[in-house]
Amino acid sequence: MTIQRLLDELNPEQLNAATTTAQNALILAGAGCGKTKTIVARAAYLINQGVPPEQIQIVTFTRRAASEIITRVEQYLGAQSQGLKASTFHTFCMGILRRYAKAFDLGQFNVIDRDDQLLMFRLLRGQQKDIELPKAAQLLDVYSFARNTQCKLSEALIKHLPEMMDFKDAIMAVMKAYEQQKRERGYLDYDDILEYVAKYLNQSDALLEQVLYRCQYLLVDEMQDTNPLQWSLLKPFIGKAHLFCVGDDAQSIYGFRGADFQNIHAFKQRVPDAEILTLAKNYRSTQEILDVSNWLLKISPLDYQKQLTAHRGSGLKPQLHTLANEFEEANWIAQNLKRRYQKGAAWQQHMILVRSGFAGRTIESALVAADIPYQFIGGVKLLESAHVKDVLSVLRIVANHKDELAWMRFLTLWNGIGDVSASRMATGFLQCDDLTACIQKLKKSSKVPAIAISALEQLIQIQHLVKQSLQVVLSALQTQLEHNYRNQDWSRRMRDFELVMQLADKHSNVTDFIEEYILEPISHSEVEREKDKDVVTLITIHSAKGTEREVCYVANASVGQFPHARSQGNFDEVEEERRVLYVALTRAKNELIITRQNLFTWVKDQLDVQGRVVTGYFLSDFLMSLCTETLHQRGEQRQRTWNFERESTITKPEIGVNWD
Repeated sequence: MTIQRLLDELNPEQLNAATTTAQNALILAGAGCGKTKTIVARAAYLINQGVPPEQIQIVTFTRRAASEIITRVEQYLGAQSQGLKASTFHTFCMGILRRYAKAFDLGQFNVIDRDDQLLMFRLLRGQQKDIELPKAAQLLDVYSFARNTQCKLSEALIKHLPEMMDFKDAIMAVMKAYEQQKRERGYLDYDDILEYVAKYLNQSDALLEQVLYRCQYLLVDEMQDTNPLQWSLLKPFIGKAHLFCVGDDAQSIYGFRGADFQNIHAFKQRVPDAEILTLAKNYRSTQEILDVSNWLLKISPLDYQKQLTAHRGSGLKPQLHTLANEFEEANWIAQNLKRRYQKGAAWQQHMILVRSGFAGRTIESALVAADIPYQFIGGVKLLESAHVKDVLSVLRIVANHKDELAWMRFLTLWNGIGDVSASRMATGFLQCDDLTACIQKLKKSSKVPAIAISALEQLIQIQHLVKQSLQVVLSALQTQLEHNYRNQDWSRRMRDFELVMQLADKHSNVTDFIEEYILEPISHSEVEREKDKDVVTLITIHSAKGTEREVCYVANASVGQFPHARSQGNFDEVEEERRVLYVALTRAKNELIITRQNLFTWVKDQLDVQGRVVTGYFLSDFLMSLCTETLHQRGEQRQRTWNFERESTITKPEIGVNWD
């Protein structure tokens, strides 16, 4: 393949974006409009124009997306693209931290994941004896939200735990103790990785100059998902590098994680010289499906300026089915799937989109009862699974014998060792000079069996061999793990270790292996390639971006669900809910089937304090010309038109939370 062949495959909008001469550009790419292809073309075009590949950095949100972009550029340019980099935000920042370690004055550090953070918060929270504080997970969510949105702790509390404002000082004490413990132990959490790099780049011209040497062209994917902390990471590059950002403001659906809709919606105000280009030709869906999603955005008080047209032309009109309750809805979906399969359609052509894993339980039960094979996407990632983390804790200890959290996890695996004694031993290991000294202490004063201690001794010699190290750990831990998980589907968990072995083959040392998958845990399906199996996909909408199927069911598009009852009256949250529904609607290629439950309750529109209309239910005035509607009642089906009337009325920067 050649660069000219790639450019010839682009439509005029994509070609204009890929070859722009603007220093800063924002590409507003509608759903299914060839966003990834445009990024691939941009990178290939720059290289073909003489830009050294090692000066181009592509930043995205998943390892899979980064890998796909690199692979596709290589398909067109071959060896000419060698040196091109694509990575997640966290991996990009980790590379900077490691390469310019002296600039950050961090010394040796270990990356900790959410489970590690929860353990730390749980122990620190327990020291506040006289106050009933929020649970560790709630404290961590508030802490991380404040970090990612760069807001004050009080603002984060008001948003997430307003009822706990009276205990702000006690909560602050726990969080400050957490930050102190991280510094003492040499730990960095996910937010630290971004914040260290962002703050130092904004304050150190010398560091920025070093990074710019390797990063003259910054291509940012999924710009709508960036949060204020990530924006502060990009900010130093404006005017000094070439910024090419691609995203879809209509698919900004991660506000609960701190994503800032304004990062893309207000891009022109923040980067005045930026060129704004639009991709509006959709290659995924038929026009009838796009008419529904276009309508949903058109009735929004926000101006999305988005009207997608279908390259494929016309097709089947979407269906809207109204059923009495969640059980009838789930049963109808299962039976409809069976009828389609009996007529020759493959299971894998179908996808069911739900709000959350919990919301999909009834449908999951119906699929099981109907003997329909399915996969669920949106659950626990492979390397976030408890049994896998148990095994990785041993590798973490070998990589850093002062990793207190890894010691805690390893020690509490064994019968007779609880949190208190494990914590005491782990604290003692912090005083040891090396792992050999820790092992000597283990032999003298612990209930850890000899086989596990022997494994640690072996690992000191072979830690550069990742797969062999894993085999040693599994051999030592298998009997105990089987006991610990005896009532939790141990046979399935055992199969997971085979997948971990596959991943280990790609790494040359234990530290790199651990760091990569802590930064971005990989899913089971990424390893197993579930898409090659003939199964129905049940998926949460927040996991569905980038996916598509011939037939898509958007389940429970009911009153109180779109928008969710929790967001009622809040303009920004309701508009994010609109975008969640938009993402779901735009997954379908050939057929879109929307189901909803009992319509005998509904919610009025409201006005917020700024006088903006806050929608009560998105489908309250759904244009019936856009779909075929069926009302299911007592086992019968009949056509009915619902016509609701809408009612409107270089100082070292401070790293951590803004406590004020």
